[in-house]
Amino acid sequence: MVSYSPLQKIELTDSKVKIMDIVKNILKPQMPSILVAAGHGGTHWVNAAIYILLPYIILDLGLSYTQAGLIMTVFHFSTFFANAISGPLVDLRGKEKYSNFQAYSLLIGGIAMVLMSISSTIYSLFISVAMIGVCISLWHPAAITYLSVNYPENRGFVLSIHSIGASLGDALSPLLAAFFLTYVTINGSNLSWNTTSILLSLPLFILVLIIIFFLKDKKNSNQGITSEKDDNYFADLKLLLVNIQLVPLFLVAGVRTVTQNGVLIFMPLYLVANEGASAAVIGASLFSMQMGGLISGPIAGYLSDKHGRKIIAISSLLVSGVLVPFYPLISSNILIILLSAVIGFAIYAGRPVVQGWALDIAPSKTSGSVISLLFMMQVGSAALFAMIAGIIADRYGLAIIFIILSAVCIITLVIASLIPASKTIKIS
Repeated sequence: MVSYSPLQKIELTDSKVKIMDIVKNILKPQMPSILVAAGHGGTHWVNAAIYILLPYIILDLGLSYTQAGLIMTVFHFSTFFANAISGPLVDLRGKEKYSNFQAYSLLIGGIAMVLMSISSTIYSLFISVAMIGVCISLWHPAAITYLSVNYPENRGFVLSIHSIGASLGDALSPLLAAFFLTYVTINGSNLSWNTTSILLSLPLFILVLIIIFFLKDKKNSNQGITSEKDDNYFADLKLLLVNIQLVPLFLVAGVRTVTQNGVLIFMPLYLVANEGASAAVIGASLFSMQMGGLISGPIAGYLSDKHGRKIIAISSLLVSGVLVPFYPLISSNILIILLSAVIGFAIYAGRPVVQGWALDIAPSKTSGSVISLLFMMQVGSAALFAMIAGIIADRYGLAIIFIILSAVCIITLVIASLIPASKTIKIS
């Protein structure tokens, strides 16, 4: 046993104190971004729950792939329309209330999961997934504007921290759901998707309390000139809407989301229907996909701050387009899980980059609205694709969906290469 003199013990204690101070000094400025990332994880927690529960809901209620696609279309369209309201609402009335909007978002998500747990028809499912869409739409303009206001010099980095929360929510929700569905039993029977849904709602209500009590908004020194702000906002919004550079960027954002959601919806359906995969395999595949995104998000955000957004966005599309068609070609569970990890690394690398790119181009006073427009493009594209892909899958099988996703990625990659590469373009 090693013994230390009193002097050595004092030196060791001082070293530990210094290390703790260094850690504290590093983490303290980032605590608001970490809390926002945790809340972001909550919105993606409920979002990811849909994808792993959907195959079991379809089997239990006897729904077709077209109806499954319609459920997701309702989800995306509700997100689309809620985005149209949430962005301007946050820009005009969100000053010093960004944390309130974030808390409302999480509360709606928790209630939606409770409603889903008691759904017995497709119509009640429509309502629950629509509420989840509102949860996500209300979150992003408030949270991303909060981060943009508090960290103006490090947007790419803090948005990547924000994306880490999303990846953790996306990863842990299906993993826990798979555990409940596969290994937890009551009276000798596995938990149903209904019970699993209500259990997955609990973290949302906990996060609501955390946001309310611990996340503080930055004081606004110009609170008394609301009408002037509103006039300036609408003038800047007009400039935003006619900014031609945002059009191809929104297309890139839409295709990235179509690819992401296409895999999240149809990969579990394909594995259950064509490969007879268990909930454990599906959960592990979704988990590995999100862990890939967890790793790539901060790397992509940092590199985009240093070297520009364009090269990272194009690389994300290229790798996604090449790898997605391999799903129907692989039968090994291990290889499917590994493939999902690499695809997740590529797809989610583009998420903070596209958001940062849009904020670089947009007027600073319309940051909430540009994020809303970005998400409207994303969810609108995903909604249309879910509906069309469900019809195609009923007619031609699920495998062709992955080929379509690949083709769309490659075509958009060409368009993305034409967008100006500057990361500092700004209208103000």
